[in-house]
Amino acid sequence: MFSHKSFAMLPLSVVKSNSGRNFRRLLFLVVVFTAGGAMGLRDVRITVPAMVRSRDSALLTCDYDLEAADLYSIRWYLGDEEFYRFVPQEAPPQAIFSVRDMQVDRQHSNMKDVTLVNVSRNLTGTYKCEISADAPSFHTLIEEAQMKVVDVPEADPWIEPEKQRLPAGETLRANCTSGASNPAPTITWALNGDPLNRTNLAFKTWPRFLGQGDIKATQSTLELKTTAELFKEGKLVLRCFAAIPTVYTASAELVVAEDTPLIASITGNASPHLRQSSGSRPNSLLEIGVLMLSLAAAATWSR
Repeated sequence: MFSHKSFAMLPLSVVKSNSGRNFRRLLFLVVVFTAGGAMGLRDVRITVPAMVRSRDSALLTCDYDLEAADLYSIRWYLGDEEFYRFVPQEAPPQAIFSVRDMQVDRQHSNMKDVTLVNVSRNLTGTYKCEISADAPSFHTLIEEAQMKVVDVPEADPWIEPEKQRLPAGETLRANCTSGASNPAPTITWALNGDPLNRTNLAFKTWPRFLGQGDIKATQSTLELKTTAELFKEGKLVLRCFAAIPTVYTASAELVVAEDTPLIASITGNASPHLRQSSGSRPNSLLEIGVLMLSLAAAATWSR
């Protein structure tokens, strides 16, 4: 849009180079756009959440600057279907139209905001805000933005390890599976509280999608080469995160124990179950012989 200021900045050579019909056309355009600048409607800005959870509320806002002009109307559209109108001169000023089972909260909607409640996935689409200044100009501007309604998982993610105990140096293998949603969540991993970093660790991950139709779960497979340093006090803590940006995040945790071999003691038994209780049974051939002689003597005396 031209303004008095923008017209004043036109190069003089451009003005002088136009003559006759072309010059009159230029003057006509300048007058039209200068009048448009005087209409007062400018700086229309629409704010719509890029993603919102199904069954949640969504606040749509249309900011504008009318300067000295009055507002004639503000109209909201989903696609080309009008669902909300605010006209200050009418009584009541609000009008709500049925579009795709949309529910407008009248109490929390006005000349700039519209509040939608209990949104569903069929309300995904392009939202338009149309602002019109009052007479005499009825200058109108339209801005639009996208909103996507998503179904988030009802179940938290879970981890399935190949082993829950393994020695340092072996490869840890585990799957993390999210709940089903639309869109499917992304999955990331953390080890001992820190995000996995390929710069410092040797590991692989690859996702696959589970389910049919547009509701899917994500499964991420992890392969991690362990080292003794990864086990803190004999264990490492593995965590996976399932997320849909701005609307959903959940996590699952797995504790993996270090499997260390038992080392026999040089001075004694290494394990209690290797010990023998004293006096519970004979422990030498001499003791066995003495016992047999005693039994034979007792039998002789009994005769």
